[in-house]
Amino acid sequence: MIKLIQGNDANQHPAHIAQMFRLRARAFRDRLDWDVKVVDGEERDSFDALNPLYVLSVDSVGRVVGSARLLQTTGPNMLANVFPQLLPSGTTIRSPLVWESTRFCVDTEASPPRAATGLSPASGEIMASEIEIGLEAGLTHIVTVVDVRMERILRRSGCGFERLAPAVRIGRVLSVAGLIEVSTAVLGSIRNAHRLGEELAIPPSAMAQNVAA
Repeated sequence: MIKLIQGNDANQHPAHIAQMFRLRARAFRDRLDWDVKVVDGEERDSFDALNPLYVLSVDSVGRVVGSARLLQTTGPNMLANVFPQLLPSGTTIRSPLVWESTRFCVDTEASPPRAATGLSPASGEIMASEIEIGLEAGLTHIVTVVDVRMERILRRSGCGFERLAPAVRIGRVLSVAGLIEVSTAVLGSIRNAHRLGEELAIPPSAMAQNVAA
């Protein structure tokens, strides 16, 4: 199940938000060895204070098994403010029609990859949800910064990830920025790659409450 939480409403969902930050610490510090700040077992950064939209994959017993963070590119965002070297020289992405997705992670133990596809169910649910959100908000693209390992996963997942520039080593990992088209065709490709049904990943009531262009 997908749960949307606006950053300004995080205090209304303390258990799920805490689980998300702890999952991020396990994923980015412990598993990927990224240089991130972890306090009391939770990974947070300055962009969590900018009212992002959190997309959580929650299992049948209420555990957060995956998450991503969406920010509009018209304000501060990771690509513009932290990783501008991942864009072609002189290029910026500032548009109300493009949102940024960051901190995408999945609990690989709670949501292991399916043997047939090699893709995690939670990954597919979150990716499909981000495209559904984009369609509802009238977006043309989602931009994201990922390491090259995640880039391969995105390509297998039907996202049609389009690199914006060659990979650059940042800290310990090779990283890239890329665009994902927001379209019904891409949504269909993600659903096919992950063997999802045609039903919406996000209930219409939750979409209407949390998504505004």
